[in-house]
Amino acid sequence: MRIAVLNTRGIPARYGGFEVCVEEVSTRLAAKGHDVTVYCGSQSDQKYDTYRGVKLINMNLLANKTLDFSFRGLLSTFDALGRRYEILHYFATESAFYAMIPRVMLRKAVISLYGFSWNRPSYPRWVRTALRLSSWPALHVPQASTVDSMYAREWYRREYGKAPIFIPYGAKVMPRVVDPKVLNQFGLEPDQYLLYVGFLLPEKGVHYIIRAFNEIECEFPLVIVGADPYHSSYERLLRRMPSGRDVRFLGTVWGSDMENLYKGAYLYVNASETEGTSPGILQAMGCGNCVVASDIPQNLETIGEAGVPFRNKNPEDLARKIKLLLSDADIVEDHRRKAVDRVTRFYSWDSIADRFEKVYMSLSRDAS
Repeated sequence: MRIAVLNTRGIPARYGGFEVCVEEVSTRLAAKGHDVTVYCGSQSDQKYDTYRGVKLINMNLLANKTLDFSFRGLLSTFDALGRRYEILHYFATESAFYAMIPRVMLRKAVISLYGFSWNRPSYPRWVRTALRLSSWPALHVPQASTVDSMYAREWYRREYGKAPIFIPYGAKVMPRVVDPKVLNQFGLEPDQYLLYVGFLLPEKGVHYIIRAFNEIECEFPLVIVGADPYHSSYERLLRRMPSGRDVRFLGTVWGSDMENLYKGAYLYVNASETEGTSPGILQAMGCGNCVVASDIPQNLETIGEAGVPFRNKNPEDLARKIKLLLSDADIVEDHRRKAVDRVTRFYSWDSIADRFEKVYMSLSRDAS
């Protein structure tokens, strides 16, 4: 089957959760014999024509995010139609407009939705309004839509009378064996730091983590991995927050260095106000971390009994949970075991790739 993947930054994954999903799924489908092409946006001079069996088509990024998404969405759609792919798989709710084009031309389109992006305060009001309005066509225009959490699936069913297909993100399960040389380069020791990984945006709640960290007696540093993709003032605000503790901003980290940071953390903390299935939480769990997460429905769905929730937007409650876990290593070890088991059972990339393949195959049968 010939499949095109559109409207992400592409692979190798060096941006966010969509890109990690695309890399893990597309490479597995290519290994099974499918002809998969990923459209990539990059500002780097280092570009690939293929990656682990997946064909890549590279496009330069525009400086303005909104214009860039629109430009690449249109250009890649018309290019993909000219190459006569059987499936055009788009990512993001706002891809609904582009999915209309293959639909009109009697081609099969899929859209993968992510959470409730119109609730993100980091977006301008007009963007949030446009995203909210696009949620209906994102569900009804393509032949299939997928969503990464059961909570979001139920919201679409209640709101529009139609439920998208539930396919969550996944994570790799890796032994909790740390390369000390990697941690040494960051000045860290195994099991002696708290970790957050993700974009530095207001809705990610990193300011709550720093405030909670300031309230506890802790000899460990708080390590923050990630950056602000829109170069707004939020990251600068975080760096200027008063702190009598050791808070370290490492910027963006990828590959084996990032894996070792996950494996070496004593706790992983997520304080998001809005999420889909958090890729950071899942990978932390896959690396055997005890996860402390805000009690929004999507996070509770992800961690199940394998994590420790705290009240959303409540740094005092977060501080209490961290203090408890710092004082009781047995609780931490119990949650680590449960986390690995939960990822193994519910969030395997192999099973997730199989579920996407079934969606594609069902559309291909309908076409024939």
